[in-house]
Amino acid sequence: MIAVRSILAVVLVAAVACSDKGGGSGDPDAPVGDGDGSVNDGDGGTTGDGGGGTGDGGGTGDGGTTGCTAGGPQCNNCVDDDGDGRIDGADIECTGALDNDESSFATGIPGDNIDTVHQDCFFDGNSGSGNDGCDIHVCCLLGAPDRASCPFGANQYNPAECNTPETQACIALCAPLTPPGCDCFGCCTLCDPVTNVCRDVLTNPAVAPNCDADHLSDPVACPSCVQRTDCGTPCGPEMCVLCPGQDPSDLPPECMGSTQCPAGHAECGPGAPCPTDQFCSVGCCIDGVP
Repeated sequence: MIAVRSILAVVLVAAVACSDKGGGSGDPDAPVGDGDGSVNDGDGGTTGDGGGGTGDGGGTGDGGTTGCTAGGPQCNNCVDDDGDGRIDGADIECTGALDNDESSFATGIPGDNIDTVHQDCFFDGNSGSGNDGCDIHVCCLLGAPDRASCPFGANQYNPAECNTPETQACIALCAPLTPPGCDCFGCCTLCDPVTNVCRDVLTNPAVAPNCDADHLSDPVACPSCVQRTDCGTPCGPEMCVLCPGQDPSDLPPECMGSTQCPAGHAECGPGAPCPTDQFCSVGCCIDGVP
């Protein structure tokens, strides 16, 4: 078990040195991360489909890396591309090893997460449910009680469909790609690294183009969301599960400085990189895009 305050990093192509860049409370306006409705087993653990990582929320800590590839995408290139003191997977805005935009929750991958209405697996590096079986109306994630409250695609919105469980195909592909603290659709419990105030935020840039690490407390730039409980893993110190933006110092003493990862996923950090086909996010190895 790793018990050090660390900056988490990316290992997707190879674990090499720098010598060689989204649990909801059900109330979209309330602080979140209470861990209700977790899926923390082999069927719905944290996986992901967005370049092998966070959603939104990349790693933790205040800088540094545990593995990276010079010249790689911004979230895997050993460089603090946006100058915020957090490198690669340590940056809350890094969603995975293929993420080529360290300054926002957009990935810089052409065609990725561009649909405003129909949300698919946020972490698989593309838009559309054809390859992942994930499909939900954005207003289900925004917690809109009726069409009149739905700001996007209201004529296609049926609130009753929000109770439909995710397909097993969606869970099987997307859950392993999703970082702790996020659901498969990019509704993530994000914690301000300075204040440690946490809330559930919809990170999809098509819906929230102005949301970034500097606006986490702004409900207009970073709209609140209601996490899906059947595809993803909730987070919170009371569960010894780090949320994006936190590091082991935010855990209570009984956690012994160590985060709990979903079944089948190892902890990671400095000196403990992930396998070459995985990405270190929020202290846990998550799968890379297949």
